[in-house]
Amino acid sequence: MLFLGVSVASSLGQSGASRRRISLTVTGLSLLVILGALLGGTLLQGLTGLGLEIVLPFGAALLFLVTEELLTQAHEVKETPLITAAFFAGFVALYLLERAS
Repeated sequence: MLFLGVSVASSLGQSGASRRRISLTVTGLSLLVILGALLGGTLLQGLTGLGLEIVLPFGAALLFLVTEELLTQAHEVKETPLITAAFFAGFVALYLLERAS
């Protein structure tokens, strides 16, 4: 999360935003992350079974999108359906391994 804050601050600084606006924006984003974590933890606390199996792939898809957009190396190689399928297959394999133990 520190990297996200530094990236936002750097981008805002390059666009000419004031230090106050940069500080308020980074603080606001940090508070939104904390609020989202608390809300998600509260709402999904007792989730099991089918509900959990629906939420985890959704989280994996979001993780893939974040990885794809934030890592510059992800764009150096042309993305193919095989690469995308391998990512999700790896996630499912790890999920099944954890479930088996």
